[in-house]
Amino acid sequence: MSSLAALVIPLVCGSCFFATKSDFDRLQQDVVGTRASTNAADSVQRAYLIEVTRSVRTLTDSINALSRRVNALKTTTETDLTAMKEDISQLQDLSGQSEQRLRDMRAALEDKTAAQPEATAPSDSVASSAAPTGGPGPAQLLQAGRDQLLKGGNVAARAAFSELITKYPRSDLVPEAMFFMAQAFAAERNNDAADQEYAALISRFPKSPRVPTAMYKRALQLQASRKTAEAKRLFQDIIKRFPRSDEAALADERLQSIK
Repeated sequence: MSSLAALVIPLVCGSCFFATKSDFDRLQQDVVGTRASTNAADSVQRAYLIEVTRSVRTLTDSINALSRRVNALKTTTETDLTAMKEDISQLQDLSGQSEQRLRDMRAALEDKTAAQPEATAPSDSVASSAAPTGGPGPAQLLQAGRDQLLKGGNVAARAAFSELITKYPRSDLVPEAMFFMAQAFAAERNNDAADQEYAALISRFPKSPRVPTAMYKRALQLQASRKTAEAKRLFQDIIKRFPRSDEAALADERLQSIK
């Protein structure tokens, strides 16, 4: 019996030993395979991350380049707009100087005409604009009224403008006198009278260069009086009739604010 046990026990132990070693080898192979798979996956992920990084860098470079182009274009546009505004301002200054010089020349001519004795009776067209003997002409009255307006003498200014309009109704300076008459009323905060004068100017002299400004002044007064619908229509009319005027640009800004 003891001899049988001595024979069986080593066989059982040997079989247990060989089974454990086989399992260990299989486990080792599994570990090696897992490491290989993990390394392969890591390699794929690393390659993907490198590709994504490269794409992001390229996109960032493109965005930076586009941003630089936009900034350069914006700077160029702003420079061009500034130059255009300066040119417009210079043209307006020159225009104002020319108008002032023309009025001064007309006033001087009227002074000389008034100083000379009348040899013959003037024609109707001349009589409507020339100064009567001993009295100021339309250019003189306009200049006197503007001088008073600049000094704050609104009543005296309106008197000069009114005299021009009454004595020389066919003078081409009547629209100017009406415009500055409205300005004098506005300076006195008599907005209703100013609005009536602007309206009369627009109605009587629709081709006068003062019409866009008169319309814009009326629209501002309407907006200040909370007559928004009427003001909006007048702003739109300015843009439609005088699309290239400064008042059209201002009217468009006002319309944007109304919306």
